[in-house]
Amino acid sequence: MALVAGLVAVSSFMADGRSYYNSVRNNFGGLYPHPGMRMAGRYKTIEGEYLIEENATMATAVTIDTMGINSTAYRYQLRLANLNNKQGKTKSIKNPMTGDKSTITNSQWGLIFNDDDQGNYCAVVLSCENSTLYDDITDERTMLVTLVQVKDGKKTEAASTVVKKGVSLEDDLNNLCVDVDEHNVIVSVGKDELNRVIEVPIARPTGTVRVGYLTGPGARVAIERAVLTIENDQQVVATTTAWTPETLDAYFEQSADPVEGYWTYLDRDMEEQWLRLGGRYTLAVVRADDGYDIIYIDGAQVKKSMWQPGMKKGHISRTLFTGNYNLSWIDATMEPIDNDAYATVENGVILTLNFPEYKSQVRFAKVINPE
Repeated sequence: MALVAGLVAVSSFMADGRSYYNSVRNNFGGLYPHPGMRMAGRYKTIEGEYLIEENATMATAVTIDTMGINSTAYRYQLRLANLNNKQGKTKSIKNPMTGDKSTITNSQWGLIFNDDDQGNYCAVVLSCENSTLYDDITDERTMLVTLVQVKDGKKTEAASTVVKKGVSLEDDLNNLCVDVDEHNVIVSVGKDELNRVIEVPIARPTGTVRVGYLTGPGARVAIERAVLTIENDQQVVATTTAWTPETLDAYFEQSADPVEGYWTYLDRDMEEQWLRLGGRYTLAVVRADDGYDIIYIDGAQVKKSMWQPGMKKGHISRTLFTGNYNLSWIDATMEPIDNDAYATVENGVILTLNFPEYKSQVRFAKVINPE
């Protein structure tokens, strides 16, 4: 079965917000913190363009993104499929503690939001069923969309609806989305475009919350991408640029400036009680203002899901001394570091970022003739 890509209608929700994308390009960020995870009856890996999780147990598996959300309003959207959702398909499930076995036909999958790290969360659960399977005349296949709340170990159903059109009712990709604010939740779903199906008053918990996905007993979930949009995230908006890997490639082909180009992590000399390495970065350096902007390309390890190619990682400005620059740096948590920081370029091939206040430095090597 081939997963079919589709078009998603663009909403005006949070036009001033910042979106964080998790896909194969960043190893699915905080949704995949333990590569190659294998547990009794549960398996998670990356296959091609997709994050795959299979659950052959009798309990629902919940995966929570490591990124916390402090904004009062946010949107979380998954493009995902249940590969075991073929009508009439039966899967075996097992209790790993007792060894008891059973079968399930209509497995569930969906989206988690408002998780407060205390075992309380909300979920949008999808499942499909046939009214009279194998009867071509009277049979009707539908999708049940259910919004549930889990609080203090008790699960309650907040709302549900049946969807017949505009969604894949088998094992192709659908878009599933929640729009959350302080008082309300809107649920939208659709194969090619989002259609609002549920709107209910649910208060957002105070403090930091998280999002994720669920894989019900017998389900095999494939996620193509996850997008979190946070309202008025000014700190992150400040790091956004118009550069993409494609526009940088084209720009560098025409550049004769020896400082411009791609630079990759070489080594470090750090006092880790003061400053720690946020990742083995690949960076792009492009001329801007009184010096050069430093653009993130790849390699983040701390807060990996927050960093996307094309975001601004820093700026170096010229001084009176050749090869020496004042440095403004944005650390892995998107906090600025600029007190007494400076950069040097040696022979056009070594870029050193110096942080004397933290008794640390990081060196990058120029990428010559990148493929």
